[in-house]
Order: sequence, then C-alpha cells, then structure tokens
Amino acid sequence: MKALFGGSFNPVHIGHLIVARDILETFGFEEIIFVPAYLQPLKDKLFLPPELRLELLRISIEEEKGFSVWNYEIRKKGISYTVDTLREFWKIYKEKPIFIMGEDSFESFHLWKEPTEILKLAKIIVVKRPGYKIDVDKIAEKIGYSIKFSEVDKEESVDSNVLNDIDILIYNGRLVEISSTEIRNRLKSNKSIRYFLTDKAEKLLRRWWKNAFQKDMQQDVS
Repeated sequence: MKALFGGSFNPVHIGHLIVARDILETFGFEEIIFVPAYLQPLKDKLFLPPELRLELLRISIEEEKGFSVWNYEIRKKGISYTVDTLREFWKIYKEKPIFIMGEDSFESFHLWKEPTEILKLAKIIVVKRPGYKIDVDKIAEKIGYSIKFSEVDKEESVDSNVLNDIDILIYNGRLVEISSTEIRNRLKSNKSIRYFLTDKAEKLLRRWWKNAFQKDMQQDVS
C-alpha cells in the first residue's frame, strides 16, 4: 500500500522526514510519496517557488529507501486540489492510497474541495501537531458525513489493516516542533537553519536565498 504525503513543503524540513519515516515503519507501507502543491487554495502565495520546493524535496530524500516525490501538482500548475490528485493517482495505480496530512490542515478540512469525495478516494492519516486539538466529530458535522475514526500511537505494533474499517486514523507520533514558517523567519532574520533541514537542502536553500536577496537589493538600488 502506498501513502501520499501532501503539503506545501515551504520548505521541507527534518520534521516532515521524521514523521514520514515513523509512519512508514509503523504501518509497513510500501512507499511514502511526497506530493508538493503548486498553489494551495486556502493559503496565500507560497514564499518559495514551486521548482525550488520540488528540488529541495528530491535532494532531501534521494538516499532514503521507501521515499519518493510525485511532481503531479507542480506539473499541472494552478490551484492544487487533493481530490483531483487522488483521482489522478487512481488512474495510474488503480488502488486506493493513504493520504497523510497534518493536524493543522485537518482543521480546515471542511473547506477543502469535495471533502466527502476525498474520504471515499483515500484513507486519511492525520498527524498530531503541537498546539492543535483534533475534533473529528465537529468536522464530520460540518461536511455532513459520518466519519469512522480511531487513534494509534507510534509505539503500538500495528499494520495497514487497521485502516480497513475506518475513514481517518489519528496518528500520535513524535511531536517535532519544527515548522517551515520558523525556517523562513530564521532566513529573514539571518539566523542559522542548520539541523532544520538535510545538509544538501540547507545549502541549496541558502544559495537560493542569497541570490534572491541580492537581486532584490540590486532592484532597490536601481
């Protein structure tokens, strides 16, 4: 069974990779496929350009067995809707995937395009995040759909069959307090971002930041 890990990855960081590895090992999935969005419908324009976010992902996981990147949403351009991505996945693989999202994303799930269809096209794993509290019943009421859900801890010995009879699984994994927002803010404040990303990703992001900043400075001077 394959699992899709969607998000802006603006940029990808160690927290994303740790969570993905934990889920891969906990459930024994065949593969975790990272799917970076081109443009998310409920967010402003993303700080990092899509091609850079895609490349940061690729170099971050290039030596990791069980990880891959699918550039479907980047290639398609426009607003990235999860329901469209899941339909495209079905066309290619003819199987129902797992879709991984963070607890912060699930809070606005009722605002997503065709949320009930998403629940029919995929099983959902919601990863708990620091500072958030999941209320599945509240989301179910907002979308008018009876959601069957359960919870599992990282330490539990489980397999993918636990997802057979439910729509959503809440995953109590490591609470890694790293965010893409913090990395961007540290860049803007000229602080170190070492250890927040893989070494290769850090170097690429630093190089891009330096070039983009110098270009802005040249424009200001002119």
